[in-house]
Amino acid sequence: MRIVTSLGATHPDRALFDVAERKGIGHPDSLADLVADTFSRRYANLCRERFGAVPNHWVDKVNLVGAAADVRFGGFDIRKPVDCYLFGKLTERINGADLPIADLFDEVLREVLAEALGDDAALGHLRAYVNNTAGTAVDHDEQFYQPRTAGAIHRVLADESVANDTVLCAGTGAPGVAAAVAVWLESLVTRRAFRDRYDTGTDVKVMAVRAQGELDVTVAVPFHPERVPDWPAYQERLDAIHGELTAELKRFLDGTPLVSEARLCLNTKDLPGRGYLTPFGTSLGKGDCGAVGRGNRYNGVIEPLRPSSGEAPAGKNPLHHVGKIYTAIADDLARRLLVELGVYAEVVIAARNGDQLDRPAYVLIRAEEPLGSAGEALAREAVGSAPGYHERFLSVDPITHFRGQGRP
Repeated sequence: MRIVTSLGATHPDRALFDVAERKGIGHPDSLADLVADTFSRRYANLCRERFGAVPNHWVDKVNLVGAAADVRFGGFDIRKPVDCYLFGKLTERINGADLPIADLFDEVLREVLAEALGDDAALGHLRAYVNNTAGTAVDHDEQFYQPRTAGAIHRVLADESVANDTVLCAGTGAPGVAAAVAVWLESLVTRRAFRDRYDTGTDVKVMAVRAQGELDVTVAVPFHPERVPDWPAYQERLDAIHGELTAELKRFLDGTPLVSEARLCLNTKDLPGRGYLTPFGTSLGKGDCGAVGRGNRYNGVIEPLRPSSGEAPAGKNPLHHVGKIYTAIADDLARRLLVELGVYAEVVIAARNGDQLDRPAYVLIRAEEPLGSAGEALAREAVGSAPGYHERFLSVDPITHFRGQGRP
């Protein structure tokens, strides 16, 4: 493993401008990520309870295909339900016993959507499908996906717990004020008390743009159509939301010298008689689709001016899928460099397929200031924790993690 450090990183709040976006917990892409990660975690823990090991699997291709609906002020009609697809490779039979994959997927779907959307209205409009593509091939032990015994899982894991892919995974030391506002505001708008007050849903999107000392925030807030009888009622609620969020934003930014002026815009596509109405509080209820990897990044926000990779961590096997493991480690390492050394840094971990988990090919660190030997030591320590990182993933509920990102 080679560790390479250089200068040239810039903390987002020291740049002339910055931008960030946060997709809400009810956005179809967020839902796809949460379903995939929750299924993987539930599947892994179920197998560990029954067989003492986590068999090989990956389900990072969950797709949610939106309902066909007719939506209007005062109500809606669903003409086609939401179709939910679990694509991937799964071990489905161990010790002669079938694992309840289809039932587990259906259970996870219902739990995630009910929790993320705040009610169970959508649950009567779902169809679930599982397409398991696991087979055998000479690049793996023949029992890699089709173990005949629980003991075979342990043996295969001992032989093949190496990087499953060639990856580039990135992490950054801290969000800027734009990202902090985007994540905090999404959390505020999707809380139960706020939604009950205004009859809104959780398919929120927040974009924050900072240009020097000016902050421009755009928020899309969905309304439940059956609870908003007409355009005047919609506009009244939207005006009230604008007043509340403007005041909350001012309080959040008080004491932030970086921002001298802030502006808030809501539902900017609206025209008289046309508003953001979503069955079940999500665009999934009116034809929009969701796919793993299109939502927020691992740190809970989309920051296009920061380094990022094309990896989609949700649903990947937590034991050796390095697109998941190294994404988390790169993020953790960058944050530790800031907390422990006081230096903002951007980290990229480059690994080859087959690398030992604790010895990826490269750790590349670009920092604002020299890191010295202490930075390299932190890097080695962080990467050295990779073989046991799955315990962290298996212990944390994905919805709890999502919501925790928005707490100040």
